[in-house]
Amino acid sequence: MCDGDKDKTTDPECSSTKIKWALKALCFGQLLAFCNALSGIFNQIITSKSTESLPACQTALNYIFICLTYGLYQFKKHGLSLHLSRMGIKCFANAIIDVEAWYWIYKAYNLTSLTSVQSLDCLSIPVVIIISRFFMHKAYNWYQYGAILLSVLGVMLIVYSDYDPKDSANIQGDIMCALGALLFGVSTICQEWIIEEAGIYEYMGTVCWYAIGLSLVKVAALEGGILIKVVSNNPTITLYMVALGVSQFVFYSIMPKMLLKFGSGAATINILAADLYAAVAGVHLFKLSYDACYMAGMGITCVGIIIYTLKGDGKEGEVQFSDESSDSLLTYSDKDINLDVDSFLKCEVPS
Repeated sequence: MCDGDKDKTTDPECSSTKIKWALKALCFGQLLAFCNALSGIFNQIITSKSTESLPACQTALNYIFICLTYGLYQFKKHGLSLHLSRMGIKCFANAIIDVEAWYWIYKAYNLTSLTSVQSLDCLSIPVVIIISRFFMHKAYNWYQYGAILLSVLGVMLIVYSDYDPKDSANIQGDIMCALGALLFGVSTICQEWIIEEAGIYEYMGTVCWYAIGLSLVKVAALEGGILIKVVSNNPTITLYMVALGVSQFVFYSIMPKMLLKFGSGAATINILAADLYAAVAGVHLFKLSYDACYMAGMGITCVGIIIYTLKGDGKEGEVQFSDESSDSLLTYSDKDINLDVDSFLKCEVPS
């Protein structure tokens, strides 16, 4: 066991634990980034096949899948008791924020590029860091602050390489995406706060009902007629929309475990790697090309992600993060999230 009073730079057991923890953080984080990139790719395909915008409908699909799994399980177990509790009120408030976040992000795809949307997600990081630092009293060391600044600098280079001041629609899309990213940052930190108090399944099974209700109201009010028109003109769009919903469902299923194990800071900074996967897709699917500024920004972002993750710290079993960790106040047991991380990484079924 890696004790806090030992020299972390010389104790082999402590170093091994830290490296193991960092590798797991990278694995979970990159899985999140890959799912986020898939969502962006499917969004871009939908946008290319239709001139109409369906952000509310695309947002609703994810919550439908969550309701069919977490929601039904939770309703069968607890009925409406959680929805009417204090935790239910918190879930309702966060559902409003989350639905609006994804609505504006998805709407931005009709006005700006896949590159810009994926890159502007970085704006959620300052929100997460500020709220978690001053309201949840999480600790961050200077290496992590530096890594965050480095990653944001890299993303800004990526956005600059794609920026066209003569394209007003592109600028509008960037503003919408920035708004969505800021709301996503607030939603992420609120999600971590509620999950630490209530648990993953309780949160997911409660928030999804509020979110699907809000999303369907927006669909009925804004996109009902448009959806029928789009699907009738191009039925294959339905398949891409379902694929988008599935990728977001996987993203939402992994996110709570990432938040409990590694914290909101690690989750949001790792999601920036979605730019890398989106770039590969852009070359092969959309025939895009990238200049030296974009490649430099991508490299700087990846270095920042690696530095931030390596400067985190954690232990197995009953976890108490060290004071240098971004999650120094987070303590939990692996059994609380029904996940054996070692078995997950080895593709084994937990006992």
